[in-house]
Amino acid sequence: MTRTTGIAQRYVEAMNTGDIDAMLSLFAPGAVLRHPTGVYADSDAIRSFFVEMAFAYAARLHGIEALEHGDMAWLEVEAESDVTPGRQRVVDVFRLDEQGRIIDLGVYSGNIVPGSDEEGIDR
Repeated sequence: MTRTTGIAQRYVEAMNTGDIDAMLSLFAPGAVLRHPTGVYADSDAIRSFFVEMAFAYAARLHGIEALEHGDMAWLEVEAESDVTPGRQRVVDVFRLDEQGRIIDLGVYSGNIVPGSDEEGIDR
């Protein structure tokens, strides 16, 4: 496992277990998180985002594909939560510092996976 794809795997694990300490350990001081709900530009704001939004709404990620190039990694996932219909296709774009910590994370939401918002669909 490389440094960039390793961060993507640890990110998914921290998200799915709701482990705020593990999640925050992935971010460098001064990191920025860009999400459809806003830009979170310091460690307190990033902590609040995960505690009050991602973990509070039980967001769960299912990895699809991870790619990397230099200090960047792209992670495609299917995401679901208690507040969104079905599963959403999402791409997370990570830029890392020399120590392998996230300095910039962009989260880009996509389409609902067809049929995943119907009652009785096995998720």
